[in-house]
Amino acid sequence: MTHKRDKVYVRFNQGSRAGGKSSGNWLSRLLGLVLLLVLVGLGLAFGMVIAAVLALLAIPMLWRQRHTIKQIWRMRKQAKQHYQEQQRQYQQRQEHNENTQQGNGSVIDGEYEVKEDHDKKS
Repeated sequence: MTHKRDKVYVRFNQGSRAGGKSSGNWLSRLLGLVLLLVLVGLGLAFGMVIAAVLALLAIPMLWRQRHTIKQIWRMRKQAKQHYQEQQRQYQQRQEHNENTQQGNGSVIDGEYEVKEDHDKKS
Protein backbone atom coordinates (compact mmCIF):
# COMPACT_ATOMS: atom_id res chain seq x y z
CA MET A 1 0.00 0.00 0.00
CA THR A 2 1.39 3.30 -1.01
CA HIS A 3 0.31 6.46 0.62
CA LYS A 4 0.24 9.61 -1.31
CA ARG A 5 1.48 12.55 0.66
CA ASP A 6 0.57 16.08 -0.05
CA LYS A 7 3.60 18.23 -0.59
CA VAL A 8 3.65 21.63 1.01
CA TYR A 9 5.80 24.21 -0.64
CA VAL A 10 6.82 27.29 1.26
CA ARG A 11 8.04 30.13 -0.83
CA PHE A 12 10.09 32.87 0.75
CA ASN A 13 10.12 36.30 -0.73
CA GLN A 14 13.68 37.48 -0.46
CA GLY A 15 14.00 41.00 -1.67
CA SER A 16 11.23 40.72 -4.21
CA ARG A 17 9.33 43.58 -2.63
CA ALA A 18 10.56 47.08 -3.31
CA GLY A 19 11.80 48.99 -0.29
CA GLY A 20 12.01 45.97 2.01
CA LYS A 21 8.63 46.59 3.65
CA SER A 22 7.32 44.02 6.10
CA SER A 23 4.40 41.86 5.14
CA GLY A 24 0.89 42.55 6.38
CA ASN A 25 -1.29 45.60 6.31
CA TRP A 26 -1.00 48.53 8.70
CA LEU A 27 -3.75 47.26 11.01
CA SER A 28 -1.99 43.96 11.72
CA ARG A 29 1.30 45.74 12.30
CA LEU A 30 -0.35 48.17 14.69
CA LEU A 31 -2.08 45.37 16.59
CA GLY A 32 1.20 43.45 16.79
CA LEU A 33 2.97 46.50 18.23
CA VAL A 34 0.19 47.07 20.78
CA LEU A 35 0.31 43.38 21.78
CA LEU A 36 4.09 43.58 22.19
CA LEU A 37 3.83 46.68 24.38
CA VAL A 38 1.09 45.06 26.52
CA LEU A 39 3.19 41.93 27.04
CA VAL A 40 6.28 43.95 27.98
CA GLY A 41 4.21 46.06 30.39
CA LEU A 42 2.71 42.96 32.00
CA GLY A 43 6.17 41.43 32.37
CA LEU A 44 7.54 44.57 34.04
CA ALA A 45 4.52 44.80 36.36
CA PHE A 46 4.84 41.14 37.32
CA GLY A 47 8.56 41.59 38.00
CA MET A 48 7.91 44.62 40.20
CA VAL A 49 5.29 42.69 42.21
CA ILE A 50 7.74 39.83 42.77
CA ALA A 51 10.48 42.28 43.81
CA ALA A 52 8.12 43.97 46.30
CA VAL A 53 7.08 40.63 47.82
CA LEU A 54 10.70 39.52 48.16
CA ALA A 55 11.61 42.83 49.81
CA LEU A 56 8.78 42.40 52.31
CA LEU A 57 9.91 38.86 53.06
CA ALA A 58 13.49 40.05 53.61
CA ILE A 59 12.55 42.61 56.29
CA PRO A 60 12.42 40.12 59.24
CA MET A 61 15.76 38.59 58.27
CA LEU A 62 17.37 42.03 58.00
CA TRP A 63 15.85 43.06 61.33
CA ARG A 64 17.50 40.08 63.06
CA GLN A 65 20.82 40.93 61.45
CA ARG A 66 20.70 44.69 62.14
CA HIS A 67 23.61 44.65 64.63
CA THR A 68 25.83 42.80 62.19
CA ILE A 69 24.85 45.19 59.40
CA LYS A 70 25.68 48.19 61.61
CA GLN A 71 29.11 46.70 62.40
CA ILE A 72 29.77 46.13 58.72
CA TRP A 73 28.87 49.73 57.92
CA ARG A 74 31.14 51.01 60.72
CA MET A 75 34.03 48.84 59.53
CA ARG A 76 33.49 49.98 55.95
CA LYS A 77 33.51 53.63 57.06
CA GLN A 78 36.70 53.13 59.10
CA ALA A 79 38.39 51.32 56.22
CA LYS A 80 37.48 54.18 53.89
CA GLN A 81 38.88 56.76 56.31
CA HIS A 82 42.05 54.70 56.79
CA TYR A 83 42.50 54.44 53.02
CA GLN A 84 42.04 58.19 52.59
CA GLU A 85 44.59 58.85 55.37
CA GLN A 86 47.09 56.50 53.72
CA GLN A 87 46.56 58.24 50.37
CA ARG A 88 47.10 61.66 51.98
CA GLN A 89 50.33 60.48 53.68
CA TYR A 90 51.56 58.93 50.44
CA GLN A 91 50.93 62.17 48.54
CA GLN A 92 52.77 64.16 51.22
CA ARG A 93 55.76 61.79 50.99
CA GLN A 94 55.74 62.07 47.19
CA GLU A 95 55.65 65.88 47.37
CA HIS A 96 58.47 65.88 49.93
CA ASN A 97 60.59 63.56 47.75
CA GLU A 98 59.97 65.73 44.69
CA ASN A 99 60.96 68.86 46.62
CA THR A 100 64.17 67.28 47.89
CA GLN A 101 65.06 65.95 44.45
CA GLN A 102 64.52 69.36 42.88
CA GLY A 103 66.75 70.88 45.56
CA ASN A 104 69.61 68.52 44.63
CA GLY A 105 70.14 70.18 41.27
CA SER A 106 72.96 72.63 40.65
CA VAL A 107 72.64 74.58 43.92
CA ILE A 108 73.59 72.94 47.21
CA ASP A 109 72.29 74.52 50.37
CA GLY A 110 74.81 74.94 53.15
CA GLU A 111 78.44 75.90 53.47
CA TYR A 112 81.01 75.25 50.80
CA GLU A 113 84.53 76.25 50.05
CA VAL A 114 86.20 76.72 46.71
CA LYS A 115 89.03 74.32 45.99
CA GLU A 116 91.77 75.34 43.65
CA ASP A 117 92.64 73.18 40.68
CA HIS A 118 96.11 71.64 40.71
CA ASP A 119 96.40 72.22 36.95
CA LYS A 120 96.06 75.98 37.25
CA LYS A 121 98.93 76.26 39.79
CA SER A 122 101.53 74.73 37.51
